[in-house]
Formats: sequence, C-alpha cells, structure tokens
Amino acid sequence: MNKWLLPFCFSLFLNALDGERIRRIGKLDSQTWEQHISLGQNQGSYLPSEDFPDLGTVGVLRSDSGFLGTATLIAPNLIVTAAHVVKNSLMDPNPEDENWQFILSSDFEQATITESFEVSNFVIHPAWTIRQNDGINNGNGDGDRIGVDLCLAFLKEKVLEMYPMPLPNGNFASIGEQVIIAGYGTRVDGLNGVINSNNSNRLAGENILDRVVEQISIPSLSNQYWGGVLAVDFDSPQQNTNFLGEEYPSIDYLGTGKSDANPLPLEVSTAVGDSGGPVLTNFEGRWRINGVVSYGTNYSLYGDVTVFTRLASHQEWINQYLPAWNEAKILQGGSWRELNWFGAFLPYDQGWNFHSQFGWFFTADPKGSSFWSWHPTIGWSWLSSGVFPFLYSDEQKNWFYLDLKSSNPEKWLIYDYSIASWEIIMKVL
Repeated sequence: MNKWLLPFCFSLFLNALDGERIRRIGKLDSQTWEQHISLGQNQGSYLPSEDFPDLGTVGVLRSDSGFLGTATLIAPNLIVTAAHVVKNSLMDPNPEDENWQFILSSDFEQATITESFEVSNFVIHPAWTIRQNDGINNGNGDGDRIGVDLCLAFLKEKVLEMYPMPLPNGNFASIGEQVIIAGYGTRVDGLNGVINSNNSNRLAGENILDRVVEQISIPSLSNQYWGGVLAVDFDSPQQNTNFLGEEYPSIDYLGTGKSDANPLPLEVSTAVGDSGGPVLTNFEGRWRINGVVSYGTNYSLYGDVTVFTRLASHQEWINQYLPAWNEAKILQGGSWRELNWFGAFLPYDQGWNFHSQFGWFFTADPKGSSFWSWHPTIGWSWLSSGVFPFLYSDEQKNWFYLDLKSSNPEKWLIYDYSIASWEIIMKVL
C-alpha cells in the first residue's frame, strides 16, 4: 500500500463509523481564523478583485444522511464537485437526487431557504465508475491518484443574480501560480491539529501551485477518460516541510520538481475534508476554477500535500453538460442575462439575442468566455472576455475597437485598424 495514503485509509475507516466525511482546512499556527473567515466571506480587505476571487459561488453539498462536501457553481443550474463526495466506493449506493441540497451561504448552518437549492440529477464522471467497478487504483474514493474524481450536479432551480465561476476554457493553471482554496471544514492548526470540528463557515486561504500533471495514462482505461491532477504542499514557518521540493521523493503520479519552502501569509492546506472544493487561479484579471479537492497525504498538518482533479483535463466532458451562456448571470425576472465583460442581453430562440447596447446578434450555443457572433452590419466577429471591446471581423480579417460609451443599437462608433480611423456605423438594427 502507498505509504502516503495510509492516513486516508484510516480516516475513511472513521467515516464509516460516524457516517460523516471529515472536513478540514489547515492554517499556519501563527494566523487567526478570522483572516480565513473574512476571505471566505469576501469581507474587509478581501473584497472580490483581481487579488481575491468572489467566493459566493462556493457552497456546501449536503445529504439528508449527513454526508457533506464542497461544490462550486459553474452555471446558473450546474455545480461541480468531487465524485467521492456522493459515491466514495463501489459498495456505496448511487446518490439519490432528492436527498441532496446545494447551500450557497457563508455559514451553512445559518442558511435561509432562498440559499438552499435541491439537486435534480448527478452526473458522475464515467472513469470514476469504471475505476470502482474494475478496482483501478484500489477502487476506493479518497486517494484517487489518476485524476478522475469528478462529478457534476444539476439544480432544480437556477441561481439568480450571481455570476457562475468560469472554467479554464484553455486558460490553464501553471506551476508557480498563486491559488486560492476554499471550503467548509474542520479547523486544523498546522502545528497542533484539530481546533474546531463543528465549523460551518466557508473558509479560504492561499498557496502556490507546485505540480501540474496534464494527463495520467492508465492502460486499462480508454485515453478519452485519462485524467490529470494539480498539487500544492503545506509549508511550515520553520521551512522544514517542503514535501514537493526536489529533496523529497515523488508522491504518486506527481513527479519531481521544485517547490518553495516558504509559506505564504495566508498559507492553507485541505485534505480529506473540503472534498470537492475549488482551487482558483487568476488569468488575465479573471478568477477561474482549475481543480477540485480530491485527496491529500495527512491530517492537514505541516507537510500535507493536497491533490486536485484537474478540470482542464476533462473540459470536453464537462462542455457537453454546460448550458448556453454558462458564465452569464441571470438577472432578476429570469429572462435577461448579463456577462460581466459584455453587458446585458436577452436570449431568444434559435441562437438570436438582443443586446441592450448593440442590438441584435446571433451565436450558436455559446459556452465559456468567448464566442463567434453574427451581426447584420459587420457579419461574423469574435468576442472574448480577454480582449473585448476589441472585436475581430472574420469577413474583413481585421480588428475593430468598439467605443462602448458612444454606441447603441442604432449607432456604433468603432475604430477600424485597417485604415487607422474612427467610423460611425448607423442603423445596425
């Protein structure tokens, strides 16, 4: 048996006894919990910005039987979590949708009815089921070394007035990036162990991404199901627990590499607990979910290594379940949508939409942070969160800049880079 997974096997035994999966987050012994609660609730100096993500999309996935994990809203009616949260082993029954709720509250014990959403359907990654049935990687849940610990869940009602968390969509996390980790769990001091096992607050902290394994080839699995993982380690102030550093042997499929032994100011670790919780990275000013908590190597003490299922390795599988405009917020009333980089628009049937500022446009099944759009005046153009209000015209093979303040459905003011001049386009309705 892999020596790094021994603590997890023991914790699974405990879970079997008490019927509840242990949740935890480990912090530096020099820090206060108030800092991590404030970040988890985006309070004080941790308001959503380029420095800190909006963690309002991170909630609790809880069953009537007491099983609990963390999940993240990735579309108004869709969440992502770890598969072992809902079906940890082959012997576990398939999750019954009506017994589960997704709770979007900074304190799930104080959540209101409007913050609770019933689950309508679970979609467990097919490789997870194959892994359990065939005994791959022992077939157990915690300790999924092959990166397929993934589950989606549809909600009966759509979440209104909230931007879902964007997926990677080609913006891959890389080694050395700062990451934010969030979840609900037992509070653990990296030096002294469990502090509070009855925590119900959303907590958050930071770390540095130490490993990225894009694909783990398993001969007994079809390559369409191969997964990938991300990993961080929990560095101590004494700089003596740099377990993903080059001086330590490789763990599981993580390979060898370098890792800084110095902890960040809000350094945290998550292990068995916070299962399904997100690891978030900032790409060009936008925070994205790049992985979900799968397993770790000890009880969130210093030296712990946390391993995340890498979402970019499964983007094609996730995309088939994403609804159109998955990153858009549904405005009050349920008809209008809003992208934080594109503005408000009203979707109609068969791909047509009406934008409050730009008028009619057509796009086929838009997902993610960019899409091709057809407009009656300029034809097909490419729009992306990373470059808008710059537009690329496929018909003219040229870039335009759209002056948002001076444009409306009847008149566009654009800068044409092919002639280096401003132009007014009239009657674009």
